[in-house]
Amino acid sequence: MTGHIAVATAIIGIVFLVGLVMSAYRVWKIGGELDKAKLGGGRLMKVESERALEIRLFSRISHLQHIANALGMLGLIGTAWGFSLFAANITPDMVGNAASAGAMVTTLASGLGVAIYATMLGGALCLWTTCNLQLLRGATASLCALIMDEAHARSRLAPRTGTPDFAAPQAAPYGALGGEATS
Repeated sequence: MTGHIAVATAIIGIVFLVGLVMSAYRVWKIGGELDKAKLGGGRLMKVESERALEIRLFSRISHLQHIANALGMLGLIGTAWGFSLFAANITPDMVGNAASAGAMVTTLASGLGVAIYATMLGGALCLWTTCNLQLLRGATASLCALIMDEAHARSRLAPRTGTPDFAAPQAAPYGALGGEATS
């Protein structure tokens, strides 16, 4: 890969790598928070507004949708760029001249190469990024649901004083609830 194909591939590749790093970071953060939430901890366990929690969690992965869209658009831009390379280098006198057919085919092949590589690379990486985003959305929804369920359970156990208390309930001693230990 040389010339315009290398430039198109490099631009799409850089955008993809940025998305890959951001995606990996979010997987690590959401996975860690999900593990903490399952153990009854985590910094998001104090929920005062379910909608605010949902917005906060999902806004942390929304940029990945923009990166996926950008990859698809870069593929399309590469297609247009490839065709413009062909069109810009063909003159009217080349079309009617049989001696310039070889140069015209070379120009066509170069432009089509950029168009095809950019379209395939941008489309494939867009698809990959979108699949990762869907997996992250599922994990984020699980985290959000787990935290909200825990907050509702804690609010049912909290004394009714007019405002919900989302602090962790105290563990009951063994045998206090029919022989079962609770935590």
